[in-house]
Parts: sequence; structure tokens; C-alpha cells
Amino acid sequence: MRLISEPCPLTITRGEGSHIWDVDNNQYLDFAMGMGPHILGHSPKAVISAVRQALDEGQLFAGQNLYEVELAELFVSLLPWIEQIRIGLSGTEMNLLAVRIARAHTGKQKIIRFAGHYHGWLDPLFVNPSSADSADENYLTAGQSKAAVNDIILAQWNDIDSLRKLVNHENDIAAMIMEPIMCNTGCIEPSAGYLESVKNLCKSHGIILIIDEVITGFRLGIEGAQGRYKIHGDISVYAKAIGAGFPIAILGSSISLLREVGTGKINHSGTYNAGVSSTVAALATLTELKRTDPFEKIQSTGLNLMGQLSELKTRDGKQLNADGTGHLFQLRFGTKTKPTNLAEYRENSDGETLKKFISVWQKLGVRTTSRGMCFLSAAHTQTDIDFAAEKAAAAISEI
Repeated sequence: MRLISEPCPLTITRGEGSHIWDVDNNQYLDFAMGMGPHILGHSPKAVISAVRQALDEGQLFAGQNLYEVELAELFVSLLPWIEQIRIGLSGTEMNLLAVRIARAHTGKQKIIRFAGHYHGWLDPLFVNPSSADSADENYLTAGQSKAAVNDIILAQWNDIDSLRKLVNHENDIAAMIMEPIMCNTGCIEPSAGYLESVKNLCKSHGIILIIDEVITGFRLGIEGAQGRYKIHGDISVYAKAIGAGFPIAILGSSISLLREVGTGKINHSGTYNAGVSSTVAALATLTELKRTDPFEKIQSTGLNLMGQLSELKTRDGKQLNADGTGHLFQLRFGTKTKPTNLAEYRENSDGETLKKFISVWQKLGVRTTSRGMCFLSAAHTQTDIDFAAEKAAAAISEI
């Protein structure tokens, strides 16, 4: 069961293209898209066909297979700043591998992360080291290691001056990890020049920059957010859209940073890493994305829906906003001024109204994530957008 699902957890029986069906055979236009992986839509034929064929060849060999070689070759050909890759199962574990590599190469311990960003649910990165009165507020889940918070320094997104102060004050920083767009709280793009300044700051202080493209990778374009903004991390992490719903994640970096992972000096192990089905799914997905280049269509479709939704207001005048790039966007009730960080997002977001809207929109046949993030896919059509906008207007009038 998922953590949150309103008004009650849906049990899905199948998905096709831009739609899903539940156990009662209710049909929904889907913008949750598996929390982002379905860039080609549900059950894309090219991917399913490739995986089905590979099933007869085996599933797991405790050794190399030719598909992972093909995937690696394709991956580095698509992303010119990456020389080698490691294959795993989830963005969470590959982010932790990125941190391990950074510590091993720098000999330092501390990690800077940003308020509102998310890099997985495991202890070492799932902390919020604020200046809260109660130390318990630093821990985001019961049962978390109390030692984890000691290694994390929290920074504010889009504030280069405060970041410089943090870096100049601390000499034990191994890495800085960030989403290139703050996707896990709102959908907040970097301010002009911000990523360039972050990159230069890391370079001048010998800090390894980790770009977490678990959500944005192969969604904003074939080169993801790093291609969009022309700023590349020392280590890049990908998941979600690369596998069309199959469990796979990839860490990409330079030969020099990955050399000791290859020798085992820096441990990266896992029974299911580079399993045949997931590797074939990723290879088929990336091949299809390269062949069809659907990103402009996806963005255009999303921007169309964002525009229609942003014209809606509740009966008491609350404004519905859609913040994002078109490929993905976050719904928010508040002023039209776009937030630039976590604090501004919280100050300008009416969560209760959004919760009501999401619930009614789903009842009317349109599903998004429980926090109002919408993911567009190559399968969404103009008919879908018109339907979603019509039902959004109806939902607004009902709440």
C-alpha cells in the first residue's frame, strides 16, 4: 500500500497509454505515471516486446550480460559528460553510492544537501539538520540512526550567498548533492546563473557535485536537466524514466571517479544489479526515446494543460497554479508568483484546498500524485488535455 492515497488507495488492474483502470473497472486519465517512470506511457509496446523476448534467455546470471554492455555504450553516447556507468535498482541506492565515491576520493565526510530536495528514504540522506529547538525534528522518520544527521549540512535552494558562507565555514565537505530542479517540493527551477555558480563553488573548493536526475533524467530531453541548463555534475544519478517502470537506476561519472568502484575498493554490490529484464527495459526505453524524440511534444502538451489549469479559481478566489517545465509540473493554490525555495513554497501553498481538489479531480476521472505533481508522457494527447481541463473546472466548482 502506498503511503498516501486520496480519497482511498486505488488498486490498479491495468494501464495502457495515458490511462489506468481499477478493480471496479473505473477508468482514469493518469498523470501520476507511476511517480514518473512512464515517459512513454503505460505498457509501451517497444519495451514490453523487448522484455518478453528476453525472458526466454534468462533472468540473472551472477555475471556480465551483453545487454548491460549495450546499455552502457548507448548511455555514454547520449550523455557526453559521462564516461562510465554503474547499474543498480533504485535512485536511493545510487545516491548513496555517489556519496560513498565522493568521500573515498576527497577523504572528507560532510555532505551538503538542500531543503526540499529528496535523495531517497535511507538514513544517511533522509535527514533535515535544521536549527530546530528540538533535536528530534532533525530526524524525518522513527527508527532513524541518530548519527546520520551529523554528516549532513542543509542549504537553501537558489541562495548562492548563503551557500558560499556554508562552504567557507566548513572544511570537511566531500560532496554537494542536489536535484537540478527541486521536484520533490513544488517544481522549482534554478534561478538564472545559480547552477553555474554552484558548479564553480564546488570546483574551487574540491567538492564533488552530485546531480540527482532520478526524476528529470530523460524526461526534460534526451540529455535531461543537465542538457537543458548546460551544467554537468561530477557524478550523475538516473532512474525512473530510464526503465519505463522496470526497477533500474544508473550512476554515471568519469573513469577516474569510478575506477576504484570497478576494482572493489569502493564497494558497490547487489544480487539484482543489471538483471536481464530491467537492463533490457532500459535499453529498449532509451532506444525508443532516441528514435522518436518525443520531448518537444511532451513539453507542448504539458504547457497547454498548465495554461488551462492556471486560469482556474475557486469560488472564494483561490488561484490554481501549475509550476514546472511542461514535461512535469506541480499544482499549487496560491499567488501567481513562483516560489524559489522551500520556505516560499510553504508560505504560498494552500495544502488543504489542493488536497480537496486532487480528491474531486480523481473522482471525476483524472489522477495525479497525492501531492499534486503531474507527469506528462508521449502517450498523452490533446483529447486527454481537454478532458483534464474540463474535469479540473468541474472539480474547482465543487470544492
